[in-house]
Amino acid sequence: MKISAHNMLVLLHNIIRTVSPGQVRHMQRTAIITAYLATYTGCGTIRHRHLFLAAMLDDIHALKKGSAKDADVQPLTSAISAIRFLAPAVVVCDMPLLRMAGAFERFLTRTGGSRNLTPFLTHGGHWPGRLVDALKESAKEDGFWFRLSSASPDKVLNALSPLHDEMLDHHDLLEVCPLISCIMDMYSGATARHSAGVSRMAQVLAALYGLEAEMQQKIAIAGYLHDVGKLLVPPKIIEKKGPLDPSEYALMKQHSYKTLELLTAADAPCDIARWAANHHERLDGSGYPFRLRVASLDAPSRIVAVADIFTALTENRPYRRGMPVADALAIIQSEAENHRLDKEIVALLAQKIHLGDKDSVND
Repeated sequence: MKISAHNMLVLLHNIIRTVSPGQVRHMQRTAIITAYLATYTGCGTIRHRHLFLAAMLDDIHALKKGSAKDADVQPLTSAISAIRFLAPAVVVCDMPLLRMAGAFERFLTRTGGSRNLTPFLTHGGHWPGRLVDALKESAKEDGFWFRLSSASPDKVLNALSPLHDEMLDHHDLLEVCPLISCIMDMYSGATARHSAGVSRMAQVLAALYGLEAEMQQKIAIAGYLHDVGKLLVPPKIIEKKGPLDPSEYALMKQHSYKTLELLTAADAPCDIARWAANHHERLDGSGYPFRLRVASLDAPSRIVAVADIFTALTENRPYRRGMPVADALAIIQSEAENHRLDKEIVALLAQKIHLGDKDSVND
């Protein structure tokens, strides 16, 4: 399983965009400016990569839940510090080149994209001469300005990115999941907590099913990501304290398909994207979004489906309290008897619970 560092950042941008489109615009334009400054200052290949990586997440700490100025950003900081492939970005984030790129992007946003550099260079801070020269050289190129005002910044960054050949594996993606969870929490705390619970449950069931360690971790990632599509559903529907009406339910049902869209747009591993998107499919073809039947649903898809239902039934929701584990298990077993869920996987869940380990799959 491989995903490029660039596409991993695209995935993060797609998720952050649901919380703060303006923040993603800042990151993208800062990365474009950084690429030009790095080129015109003659940065080496490695330093160029590290600066571009940092620019793609520039000022991510500005993301805060709610509008409170003193909102806690510690979970976000902790999540970023635990991601190994982002370590170089942390090292260079305070370099003058990156600070200039971010400051110039904010200047352009304030001034409507003026090509006049004088106000920025006069009042925007004291920058090393080589950076001033690099910005002036960049500004001579029409392409610099065209790229900054492009309606398709994703395509611009795809062309400029030095990160396409830096490949990440499932360990890296698993490390990114807590960061994704933190961002999701800014949109809906219930969604983030649910996804973390499904991830833990799915990994437990995958181990009981006898799958190898790497597969267990990939299924855990699918569990973490299975509800990212809910970021595209209005919060008032997700957090409604009561039953959804037919039109609201129709919008809610789109989330599993939106999960597939978000993950495939970033070129996430296709198996993980598929397992995540299949969590509402049922073996008898009664699920959604594609009404897949038993032959089209592999073991990981079935595991994530069981993990999702068990976690949903036993956790508190805005409109109800969580069920006792025994009641939730009875519902799931009934679904298995009706050929909607995999009987073997449900039996493994029951075995785990009956052995007195229910806390380990429901914490």
